[in-house]
Amino acid sequence: MLRSILLTLTFSALLAGCGGDDGAPAWDGPERPFAADGTVSVADFNDYADEVDEPWERSPVLLAGEFLRLDRTQAFRTSVEAEAPGEGNETASVTATLQGLEDDSVAAARYVLGLERDGEVWRLASAMWAQRCQAGRGHEDFSTELCT
Repeated sequence: MLRSILLTLTFSALLAGCGGDDGAPAWDGPERPFAADGTVSVADFNDYADEVDEPWERSPVLLAGEFLRLDRTQAFRTSVEAEAPGEGNETASVTATLQGLEDDSVAAARYVLGLERDGEVWRLASAMWAQRCQAGRGHEDFSTELCT
């Protein structure tokens, strides 16, 4: 039993060492609450991106995953759609929809991200958020209105 506890403590210590505790910048996702009009601030994320050199900076879809921390989502289903430009275009958009949220009021959340190319990397230009309520808990279209 003691060995099991020690292994658990060791494993927990290793996990705690991940995610920026070594002095490297870390990103925990966009800060809530979002503005009433659905605007999500991108300034802190762009500051974070300026401090790192990561593969996700070169792909609109991977950048969206990093910004939204899709690796930590509790959604049952996540879809990501990108309208990435062909060669020479400097803008892209990504829509991420998280459905089946563990929330008794909110059924889904949608983020629409605007990106701009900055040399070899992409940067967020804008981010908008909306939600769809569970049946009987408010609007069932994507809106910034709160669910009941």
